[in-house]
Amino acid sequence: MLHKKPKTNFYTLLIEQAECTVSGVKLLCAYCNHPEETRGDQIKELEMLGDRKRSRLIAAINDSFITPIDREDLFRLSGTIDDVLDYAWYAVKELRIYHINPDPAIGDMANLLLQMAQSLLDCLRMLEHNPVQCNEHAVQIKKMENRLNARFHQAMNDLFEQDDIRTILKYREVYAHFNHASDKGDHAADLLLDILVKR
Repeated sequence: MLHKKPKTNFYTLLIEQAECTVSGVKLLCAYCNHPEETRGDQIKELEMLGDRKRSRLIAAINDSFITPIDREDLFRLSGTIDDVLDYAWYAVKELRIYHINPDPAIGDMANLLLQMAQSLLDCLRMLEHNPVQCNEHAVQIKKMENRLNARFHQAMNDLFEQDDIRTILKYREVYAHFNHASDKGDHAADLLLDILVKR
């Protein structure tokens, strides 16, 4: 007797991936307040879990004849969600490598990134059945990108007021990861808006 394979719900896979990203960025915020080794390790574990969830989604795309969202859009959207979590981990990784503690600017950017990641998750939860609210959350993501970008440039300006070149170079590298993460969130919002137009 032939058994039908269970139908893949791509919306659920994207939501699960975004939930992993939100959890990772929440831990990043906690790490900024209390930079404990165990919290950093947990972020790395979530980053690896996020990679596995993305791999699962890619496998499902390759195994499906028809997808509810354009295949390339699915692939790219999953990639941007994964990139946000990757950059959260890179920030912690380099704080450890350079033996520096999160400063107030890093804490601010982490909190803004969390708001962006949460808006991305909310957007994905609305994608299948509520396009109007999905659009509203996508617009909110783009606003958060502007706020995070402004905080990044303020932090860079303040950083270059210092005299210790080694401190400047170390923190500049960490700050950049937040700017890259916000760019990826903004790209995810653009992809979601494109998906809504295509429906």
